[in-house]
Amino acid sequence: MLVLEIEYLQGVSYAAKYNRPDEPEWPPHPDRVFMALVDAWGASGRSDAGADALRWLESQGPPEIAAPEASPRSRFKNFVPTSSNEAQGLGYLDASNLLQITQSIVRKERMFPAVVLPDDGPTVHMIWRDAAPSAAVRDSLGGLAGLVSHVGHSASLTRVCVAAKSDVEPSYVASKGGAAGGMLLRCPHPGRFEALVSEFSRASSVMIPSRPSTAPTCRYGRPQVEPAEGVMGPGEEWVVLEAVGMVPVLRAFPIVGKAMRDAAMSHAEAADKPNSGHDPPGPDRPAVASPSTAVHKTISGHDPSGGPLEAPHLAVLPMANVGWGRYSDGELLGVALVLPRASAYGTDERRQLRHAVSRFLDQKHGGGVLRLGRFGTVSLKRSAGGKKSLLPDRYTGVDRTWASVTPVILDKHPKKRHAAEDIVAEGCARAGLPRPSSVTISRHSSVPGAPPAFVNKNARVSWLPPKPGMFDNRFVCHAVLTFESDVRGPVLVGAGRYYGMGMFLPAGEIVA
Repeated sequence: MLVLEIEYLQGVSYAAKYNRPDEPEWPPHPDRVFMALVDAWGASGRSDAGADALRWLESQGPPEIAAPEASPRSRFKNFVPTSSNEAQGLGYLDASNLLQITQSIVRKERMFPAVVLPDDGPTVHMIWRDAAPSAAVRDSLGGLAGLVSHVGHSASLTRVCVAAKSDVEPSYVASKGGAAGGMLLRCPHPGRFEALVSEFSRASSVMIPSRPSTAPTCRYGRPQVEPAEGVMGPGEEWVVLEAVGMVPVLRAFPIVGKAMRDAAMSHAEAADKPNSGHDPPGPDRPAVASPSTAVHKTISGHDPSGGPLEAPHLAVLPMANVGWGRYSDGELLGVALVLPRASAYGTDERRQLRHAVSRFLDQKHGGGVLRLGRFGTVSLKRSAGGKKSLLPDRYTGVDRTWASVTPVILDKHPKKRHAAEDIVAEGCARAGLPRPSSVTISRHSSVPGAPPAFVNKNARVSWLPPKPGMFDNRFVCHAVLTFESDVRGPVLVGAGRYYGMGMFLPAGEIVA
């Protein structure tokens, strides 16, 4: 690895874009830094070792760039003496817009675009991560870097060195395969050193100042960062069951969720017991009993002592007609059983859940039935994937902004202003998600079709608890979460997240 460190001593970079001279250039183009090294080589005696080091550097490809965010400086007019008036001749002068002090000294209006760097980080790093310079090349480049007094305009005073750092994180990387987007930066290429030397020699021989040729550009963009993920499993591992016939309103889903989890536990016990002979053996009905007849703790949500399991466990989520604009009515269309991400294919708990769902559906009757007491029954069957609202991908996408479909049940009651936002943010961390940069809470959801958190202004909770008293003295609200970077769903937050509460939809899936 090779890292060049460029510190702007005055916290200002004076440099104009090669194709837009009235706009500042930032970050500095790699070729601009390379030209500064070539200039230092020429001013220091043109050593053979230095030439070999520069030829090696130009062949290393576009570097990664770690540069702080900079702010364009306010522009103002400057009148500066023009260079080489005798060589260019005075016929081009126009007294209407130039201030002539004497016949041979002319001041012409010029702009000096610049950016201001942060006080705590006026340093740029150019990183050739895969480079392997020899000791001689590294020493030669270090010697040339120490002679560079400015990068860009002579007012951009710099300290340049070969850094020993290896943990610098890039903020710009060269795009692969010419991908669109990003910005174009000029980069050195094989033969660039010889071209610059030749151009300088030719200009010196005729005593006419000239600009060096422009190096080819390379497209740069922000590095791709893997999105943060919650603890619950990806969409392709969800078990989705479609509701058939009459269903309760979405506000009653916590009761449906508890009934579904109880049914999964009941049939998981049956799946682990010896086959009674009524059903033929098959992949979902083993003929031999499992060594253990206990329901796996990840399905039951309880530890061996009977207490609540602190680790992530089975969640039952609502699949409803929400987020489709004016076509959303909030109808409950089905349920999804979601295990934690750690319970991937092949684990005991996933195998047990698959057997339990197969027995619950009972192929002889074509579906399973959940009994909800005074709320009647719900019939379920395997989803064929025909309805878009039943697709798990809606909830497992990648986005920075997420809006709640079902209200968040706060883990504790807020006692002061803005405390509710902080509690929701803490709930994200408890659910294995990054802490959001902003949280907006409301009585109503930003997702079309999702019912509000309260039934009236007296803050009476309109959602039915899975257990009597579970929502008592709990603060309930809808929320919009904004994260610093992309987050991959599902996003489940709050105390009732395993019963379908605090379920979020990415903003990109919401049709206004």
